[in-house]
Amino acid sequence: MASVRQKAQHRAAPAQESSSHLDWGHLRFFLELVRTGSHGRAASRLGVDRNTVARHVVALEKELGLPLFERGPQGWSQTGAGQELAELAGRVEEDVLAMARHVAARSPELRGTARLTTVPHLATHLLPPALPALRRSHPGLVLEVVADARAFNLSRREADLALRMGRPRDSALVTRKLSAMAHAFYAAADTEAGGRGAVDLRADPFLAEEAAIDAHERWLDKLAPDRRVVYRCNSTSSLLAAARHGLGVALLPCYVGDAEEQLRRLEGPEPVPYEIWLLVHGDLRRTPRIRAVIEWLDELFARARPALLGRG
Repeated sequence: MASVRQKAQHRAAPAQESSSHLDWGHLRFFLELVRTGSHGRAASRLGVDRNTVARHVVALEKELGLPLFERGPQGWSQTGAGQELAELAGRVEEDVLAMARHVAARSPELRGTARLTTVPHLATHLLPPALPALRRSHPGLVLEVVADARAFNLSRREADLALRMGRPRDSALVTRKLSAMAHAFYAAADTEAGGRGAVDLRADPFLAEEAAIDAHERWLDKLAPDRRVVYRCNSTSSLLAAARHGLGVALLPCYVGDAEEQLRRLEGPEPVPYEIWLLVHGDLRRTPRIRAVIEWLDELFARARPALLGRG
């Protein structure tokens, strides 16, 4: 059976066969399916429906005349030809993305879209009050915020910038710590939870996040494994709302909890503060539109730092 390299070379060589050339537009769908192992997850990452992913992959298989995937009990896995193509396509993608960053970095105009990814509570509670200032300073700039706890890949242009919790490990990115972020226990003022102004780890009802995705929740599981959890949710905004309605005690970022008049901060053990880091690809950091967002974030965090540290 001919390899992927042989098929690609055969199709690319003769000029008279241009009508049957390999359509590289299918590759991003193929690569996302390789990375996620699921049509549904690939579709979610690409912002399309799963049928679109399947259609592009099938079209690519027809062009090559080779099966690239096979269905197994753990989901979709690559065939030998699929593994070979993934390696080749990954190189093509790196070159295309590098070219796109090169062009974007040399654009002199301070207009267009800057895509920022961050955790939902920063997107909901910290960024919006400062957006009018950004709009006044740069009316041609559109800030697109992706509120998601997932670590979007900046090298693949899934986002231009990122605000992440904790020190990043990607050496290809330019990173800078913006602030620490303190957490504390909060409860509604008109409830018995924390009745003496302090959290009771044994008696109070607790609102919790999933320990699998939250370091503070894992810390609390070790500190008080027998505490009474009455509600779990992976949304800080939902925990805030539940605490506001008197359901129980929630461990919240201080800048969020302190701003709620219906909540009171309780005395109790304090977890290690999170760190908020700014990430940007080195090729883009001097692009005018990206530079404008970085400067706006610097000003925002300088003003918000006392609140983020729980001193506001």
